[in-house]
Amino acid sequence: MFQLLVVVFAAISAMYYPIAIMYGSPNINIFISVFNTNINESADFLNNIPILYIIPSIVLIVIAALALKTRKYLPNIKSVALIAPFLLIVLFNPLKVYSTTNSITSESVRFTLFRFANELYQSYKIVVASELKMKQLMAQPSTWAPSLPANDYDTYIIVIGESVRRDFMHAYGFSIANTPFSSTANGLFFQNYISAAGSTQASVSGSLVRRHNGELQHNNNIINLAKKQGLSVYWISNQGSLGNDDFGVSQIGKQADSVTFLKKGEYDAQSFSDRDLLPHFQQAIVEKPSANKLIILHLMGSHSDFCSRVDHQYDEFFISKKLSCYVQSIKNTDNLLAELAQTASSNHKKWTMIYFSDHGLSAMHQEQGKVVNFQHGDRSKQNFQVPFFITAYDAKQRKEIHDYRSGLDFLSLYAQWTGSEEPLLSDKCDLLSDMNCHKKIQVINFEDKLVDYDSLADLPFTL
Repeated sequence: MFQLLVVVFAAISAMYYPIAIMYGSPNINIFISVFNTNINESADFLNNIPILYIIPSIVLIVIAALALKTRKYLPNIKSVALIAPFLLIVLFNPLKVYSTTNSITSESVRFTLFRFANELYQSYKIVVASELKMKQLMAQPSTWAPSLPANDYDTYIIVIGESVRRDFMHAYGFSIANTPFSSTANGLFFQNYISAAGSTQASVSGSLVRRHNGELQHNNNIINLAKKQGLSVYWISNQGSLGNDDFGVSQIGKQADSVTFLKKGEYDAQSFSDRDLLPHFQQAIVEKPSANKLIILHLMGSHSDFCSRVDHQYDEFFISKKLSCYVQSIKNTDNLLAELAQTASSNHKKWTMIYFSDHGLSAMHQEQGKVVNFQHGDRSKQNFQVPFFITAYDAKQRKEIHDYRSGLDFLSLYAQWTGSEEPLLSDKCDLLSDMNCHKKIQVINFEDKLVDYDSLADLPFTL
């Protein structure tokens, strides 16, 4: 029994230690990521773990092996003397809680191993319940009642990027010229757009689904809103689909009139470039020539491992190989945006396009005082500071919007962009102007709770 406990505890601790350093104790975000990750993305995640985070895990395995090898049997009286302090430590907090509340809950047991198992279980239970509730809501009819789009565009394009910090785009002041398209395009460029959350599933769902009284109404999402506007809707994604087990974003996308997932299946280890979306975009543009359309593209963009996104090739070195790949991945996305605009124009479409990233990233793994890599997070403002701009075939000038805008208000912004009125999205503030909307900006953290953006640490990138 002793040997089994040592092996189990050492194995779990060694495996989770690097994750704990990067993302903290088990939480909802980690489980959602596990639910929506294929083998290829898991390999990218493992490749992104710094070796310094793995060394303690190796040391722990070595200590466990030595403990098994040198195990000695103790007389009963000595065993009791050793076990008694251990039990005192384990039971101290539950007894303290019981003395004041007259009850004991699983949260009151703060012993590390039990707490870890309980947090795993509670997070899993919440995610499973959320998935069930989402599917039940998705089966219900939407309650949208929008007016038809009231402008001169026939093709609306939304490009959802991945893991882009706006301070790493030349269009937003970054030192390297990695955004030739967005640096010169005309349109509206939002200087203080804050993403809904710090992870893909929470952010994209939080942007594309109506939130009412703190709850997502999955039956009221951007897909069925666009359909009620009379638009033919296309969902073209380079992020995964898990078939019948789809969760969150992919489940929303599957409600479109035309659905394309380059990655099909949980165990699809094949990696695709975002440029592989172009033929599907071209097809969406040319078919049904008389129909007005909404085309949504969901990119892999700058998802870690950054160098996997760019085939380990970059035009200019910046601090480290990983950051150089990150800078290049943003340039590749910008080039793709240029090709999308060119394709729409060459087919004589009256198009308008929104580009935004699902979330930003926070600094990690410093060497000699320099940041050499990024990771997901929810504790700094930089996790939520993302690019957002609107351009169009007929945009004549470049204008900056400096007032704060939230990803949680994306559907209201979408309605204003399409020139449509929707009673459920009545927003008296003109989100497409520099009007001060006097709204408190909030974001969704990894525990799926709303927190004030201003309460987060400000950790700007410095050389």
